[in-house]
Amino acid sequence: MFDQGLRAKFIEFPSAVYSMHPFDRVTVDGKLAGLSTWIGYSANEGKMLTLAMLERAHAVPGTEVNFVWGEPDGGTSKPTVERHKQVEIKAVVSPLPLLECRPYRLRQSWRNNAG
Repeated sequence: MFDQGLRAKFIEFPSAVYSMHPFDRVTVDGKLAGLSTWIGYSANEGKMLTLAMLERAHAVPGTEVNFVWGEPDGGTSKPTVERHKQVEIKAVVSPLPLLECRPYRLRQSWRNNAG
C-alpha cells in the first residue's frame, strides 16, 4: 500500500469485490490450486475471508495457500478499477461452516407446539 509507483489493488471494506465476476488465483508453490470468487471482511470472524474453489488436494483445512489479489499487467480497462499490481496474500484453508453453530431450544410457543 505504501510502495512508490504502481501499488497493490485497494482492498475495500467490508466487501472487496471489484468486478462483476472476480476470479483471483489461489496458488500453492507457485502453481494454480484454485480460484477465488469473493473476498470481504467478516465481523463475526474479525478477518478478511475469501470464498474459493480449490483442487481437492489443497482443500484440506489448515493448508497454507497464496491468494493472488488483483489483475495481471497493471489491471484492466475497467473504468472502476484503478491501475495496480498483483500481490500475493498468505491464506489458510478453513473448514465450513466457519461459525460454530450450537443447537438451541425454542421456548414453548405456538411455533413449536406439535399439538
